[in-house]
Amino acid sequence: MKELQRKQRLRRILYSMPSLIILLILTGFLVKGAFVMLEKKWESEVRAKDLQDKALALALREVEIKNEIESLKTKEGVEAEIRERFGVTRGEERVAVIVDEKREATSTEEEGEPWYKKLWTAIIP
Repeated sequence: MKELQRKQRLRRILYSMPSLIILLILTGFLVKGAFVMLEKKWESEVRAKDLQDKALALALREVEIKNEIESLKTKEGVEAEIRERFGVTRGEERVAVIVDEKREATSTEEEGEPWYKKLWTAIIP
């Protein structure tokens, strides 16, 4: 009989309003912690994808640079690079520099005072 009363007292305490509120608050903290962890997981997945993209871009750049180095190891590659960077010619070769004709901007508006100054001078000469 005493054991039954003890169980009922324990059940009454557990199902009381203050204990339910405390359990609800604890559950809220646990849910918030789980949500924060999910956000961190999503953020780390995005960062991992960005890092993989950067690693791929760097690998492609490495291949490109190796190809440029290989071309510079040849005499023709060095000569082409010197010509490109410094505009140098060989022997009887000539370089022609073509410059586009400089065009001035055409405007239908008259250059001068802004509209508010024109208005002010129209009101007070």
